[in-house]
Amino acid sequence: MLKDLLVNNFAIIRNLEVPFQKGLNIVSGETGAGKSILIGAVNLILGSRASQEMIRTAANEATVEADFALPDMAGLNARLSELELEPGAKIHIRRGISRSGRNRIFVNEQQVTLQQLQQLTRGLISVSGQHEHQLLMDSETHLATLDNFGNLDSACQEVGLLYHRWLDTRNQLTQRERLKREHAAHQEWMRFQFQELLAAELKPDEDGKLEQERRILKHAGTLIEAAQNAHQTLYGGRGAILEQLAAVAKHLTTLKQIDPSQEPMLTHLQQARIHLEELVHTVQQYVHGVSFDPDRLAAVEERLALLQRLGKKHGGTVAAMLQRLAELREQLSQLEEGDDQEARLGKELEELRKAYVLKARELSHKRHEAALQLAASVEQTLTLLDMPRARFAAKFQEPGSAETPADPPLTPVGIDRVEFVLSANPGEDLKPLARIASGGELSRILLALKGILSSQGDAETLIFDEVDAGIGGRTAELVGLQLKRLAARQQVVCITHLPQIACYGDYHFKVTKEAGAEETSTNIHLLSSDERVEELARMLGGISISERTRAHAREMLQGAQRRS
Repeated sequence: MLKDLLVNNFAIIRNLEVPFQKGLNIVSGETGAGKSILIGAVNLILGSRASQEMIRTAANEATVEADFALPDMAGLNARLSELELEPGAKIHIRRGISRSGRNRIFVNEQQVTLQQLQQLTRGLISVSGQHEHQLLMDSETHLATLDNFGNLDSACQEVGLLYHRWLDTRNQLTQRERLKREHAAHQEWMRFQFQELLAAELKPDEDGKLEQERRILKHAGTLIEAAQNAHQTLYGGRGAILEQLAAVAKHLTTLKQIDPSQEPMLTHLQQARIHLEELVHTVQQYVHGVSFDPDRLAAVEERLALLQRLGKKHGGTVAAMLQRLAELREQLSQLEEGDDQEARLGKELEELRKAYVLKARELSHKRHEAALQLAASVEQTLTLLDMPRARFAAKFQEPGSAETPADPPLTPVGIDRVEFVLSANPGEDLKPLARIASGGELSRILLALKGILSSQGDAETLIFDEVDAGIGGRTAELVGLQLKRLAARQQVVCITHLPQIACYGDYHFKVTKEAGAEETSTNIHLLSSDERVEELARMLGGISISERTRAHAREMLQGAQRRS
C-alpha cells in the first residue's frame, strides 16, 4: 500500500507530501491545478522515463519519494532478495532527477538501476488513465489481459520456452541448409580431389624411389659394364687384385716367420681379403640384378608423369599430396557429420513443433475456459455500473490444423489471437471495442477489468485517472460505488471531477494551484468534513455556491455512507 508520496521541485510543485490512506482516496481540484502531476510523480517511482524538463524552474534537482507498506507477496520478497534487500514491512523509494544528468535511484537507501526499480515495483501499483483507455481498444493487449485473469503465466512461459527452442533449432537448420547450398559446388570439387588422390594409390616416398629406379633403368648398360669391369679387376682377370693378394700373403708369411711380432700385418691382410671377396660377391650379384627393361622404364616414367600432374594440383611432392588426402578425408567426414546433424536438427525441429502444438492447444483450452469466466465477471460488474444488458466476450480467431510448422503459425504467446468484443445494448451484435465503445463505456469496462484483475494479482494500490471520462449522473454514482467496493479489499486512489464519485471516498484530498508574483506552485491537503462539503459543493455548483448546493453536497455524502 502507498503510504506517503513526497514530491520536491517537480514541475510546478515545490514541496508536497500526500499521506495516502487505506481505502478509497479521492483527489479533486480545478482543471490545471496539478492533479496529473501527481500521476507523473507516481510513474517516476514505478520506473517511467525521466526528463530534465520535469525539474521545477530555477531548481537544480527534482526528487520523488514514496513509502510503501509491503504486502505479503512471494514475488516481491524474491525481487527484494535479488537486490540483497531484507524483506520487511516497509520500503522507501527515492528517485532524483538532476540537471547535470546524474539521475539516481535508491531503495531503502541502497542505490539501484532503473531496470531493478521497474522489476521491484511491478505489482505494487496499477495506474489507469487515458493511456489505459487506448490500450483497451488495442486488441494486441487483450490476450495478455486474458492470461493475467486466468493465472496462465506458467503455461504461457512453457509455451514461450518451447517456441524459442523451436525457433533456435529452426534458425540452426536454416543456417546449415544455407551454408550447404553455398558450399555445394566447393564440396563437389573436394570430393573430386579426394577421389582423384585416392585412385592414385599414393605410397610414402614413392616419387623419390621411382626417380631413382628411372635413373638405373636409363643407365643400365653403363652400370653393368662398370660392375663387370670392377669384377674383372677384383677377381676375374689376369693379375686380379685377389690373385695379387695371394703373393702378398706369401711375403707376409715369410716376414712373420722371421719376426713373429708382425703377425698383425698378416691378420689385416686376411681381413682385407675377406672384405674384397664380399665385395666381389656383391658386384657379381649387382651385375645379375641390373637389366635394361624398356617396358618397366616406360611404366616408371608414366607413373612419374602422373605424380607430376597430381603434384601441380595438390602440392608438388607425394608427401604433400598424402597430407592433402588426409585433410580432404577429414573435411569430407565433417561434412558427412554435418549432413547427419542436419537430419538430427530436422527431427528435433519436428519434435519441438509437436510438443509446442500440444502445449499451445492445452493453453488455448485453458484460455477458452478463462474467457468464459472473464466474460461472466465483466458482465456482472457492468450490471453494477449501469450496463445491465451489456454482453462482453473474448473472441478467438480459430487456429488452423497442425499439419505443418506454419499451420497454425507458431508464436511466443501460443496459437491464439483474442479480441474483446462488446454489445452495449440488446439486439446489437458483439463487435470490437474500438469500433463501438463510447468513452463512458470504455471507462466502465476498464474499471470492471481492473477490479477483476486486481483480485487475481498482487497489486495493492489501484490509481484511476479520468475513470469518469464520458459518464455522469446515475452512472457516475454507480462507478463511485464500485470504486468503494474495490477499496474494501485494497487501496484505491481516484482522481475525479465528479461529485457523484468523490462522495464515496474514505479520504478526500484537494489539489490547489497558487500563482504568486514570481512563481506558481501546487499544493494538496486532506480535507476535513466541512471542507469536504465545500469541495463537493464546488464540484456541484461551479462558480456560485449556494446553501442549497452545500445542502445537496451534505446529502450526497450521507447517501454515499448509507449505500456503502
